[in-house]
Amino acid sequence: MEWTITIEGRNEFGDTCRKEVRIDKSWKGLFDGDIGFSIDDGKKIMAALQIAVVSHEAETYSLFRRVCPDCHTFRPVKGYTTRKIRTVFGTVEVRNPRWMLCRDCHPGMVAAFAPLNEICPDRATPELIELTARLGSMMPYRQAAKLGEFLPIEHPETYVTVRKRTIRIGERLDEQIAKEERRARAQRHDRSQLEMQLPGDRRKEFVISIDTAHVRSADPNSARNFELVVARCGRGGRGDVGGRYLVTSNTDQAAIRDRALHALQQEGYCGFGNVTVISDGAEILKRLPRAMPKPTAHIIDWFHIAMKIQPMQQIADHIVRSQSDPFEVLPTIDRDIRAVKWRLWHGRVDGAIRDLEQFLARLKDSQRDGEFSIARLYSLASQLIHSNRGAIVNYGKRYRAGLRVASALAESAVNSLVGKRMVKKQQMRCSPHGAHMLMQVRTAEINGELRDRLRAPFRQPEPNVPPLFKPKPPLLRAA
Repeated sequence: MEWTITIEGRNEFGDTCRKEVRIDKSWKGLFDGDIGFSIDDGKKIMAALQIAVVSHEAETYSLFRRVCPDCHTFRPVKGYTTRKIRTVFGTVEVRNPRWMLCRDCHPGMVAAFAPLNEICPDRATPELIELTARLGSMMPYRQAAKLGEFLPIEHPETYVTVRKRTIRIGERLDEQIAKEERRARAQRHDRSQLEMQLPGDRRKEFVISIDTAHVRSADPNSARNFELVVARCGRGGRGDVGGRYLVTSNTDQAAIRDRALHALQQEGYCGFGNVTVISDGAEILKRLPRAMPKPTAHIIDWFHIAMKIQPMQQIADHIVRSQSDPFEVLPTIDRDIRAVKWRLWHGRVDGAIRDLEQFLARLKDSQRDGEFSIARLYSLASQLIHSNRGAIVNYGKRYRAGLRVASALAESAVNSLVGKRMVKKQQMRCSPHGAHMLMQVRTAEINGELRDRLRAPFRQPEPNVPPLFKPKPPLLRAA
């Protein structure tokens, strides 16, 4: 049995294009389970349809661009070549004309241009580039290169091509974000927060949950790992949407601030309002609150506070159990540490810090030579107070108000953005530049703006077209 599929199309100029596809089907194939169209048959049909559509569109656009928008005459012909355009349904070879500039409108200028460069500058459709970049940011490049198993494209779509396209798209996205940051920086002083401050409104607070991720370095001459700053910027309390993702390999204070402000502006921040930065207390993350517009509060994640007190509690319990005779100097060491944690959570921050300072003084006085447990306990308690004193707040009050007290959003962002792609079970090494560009693509995909950002350069205003040359619908032309 032979199937003949005829594809006929007509453009707005009235030109007709017809394409036929023949599919051979044998009834003997039914014994092998070959029922209906197979994947190869579907690829063949879609590839033929794509060739007809792309060729017709390229010819129509080339004819449209041949008309000079000033004098409404045809431009001279420079020459004709062929151009291969890669699409999701195969590679299409089209005719690529080159038009000269109009001699009457541009006297003395000898230049030519190819109109197909305007609609397909990368020799590939934006859809294929977007699909390649999305898969390259989600899985290893070698797996993302196997698109030919599902789409009628050539198998030589190597992992090198996927990697180059992904990095190129990341550079394009990073450049767009940099332009938006510069534009916002120039207009920052002219903005005002257009919202009503309602009492008890959780959404009046803008929260930045930030953390760092360690990636294996590909440079043998540098450190073994380098850091990526990962954050989620949004508004609202516990249970609300986390907000936008951001990732950057630049740990400079101004760079992190500009990225965070750009993400907050997408959430409605206009330069005024309460901003809260929640982190685990790492030194590299303490730069952000100091550079953000005021008022900005820095909060240490409660989980990390609890994890800092946990080893202190274990050491204190060990000291109490290991003493055969009563502990004369510190008889209530374990209960004092439990009280510190209880006071920190239930809002008695000043009392907890005061008790902890007194506890440190008692430890220092009772420290014996060679007593490792007391020395370690003193070190942990000193680190908890001196490095994080200004970022310890009333966690119980924030929790009862429905506000966030933990950086769980940043922890999950590190896992979903960086961990699954670069660290966990991947065993891959990256350069800071490659990791940064790869994360820009992955971040844009998770934020749901990858397609809009890639299609933005093509959304230009309509060029000056002669009214007599503007295509009309066939019914209007017939009327």
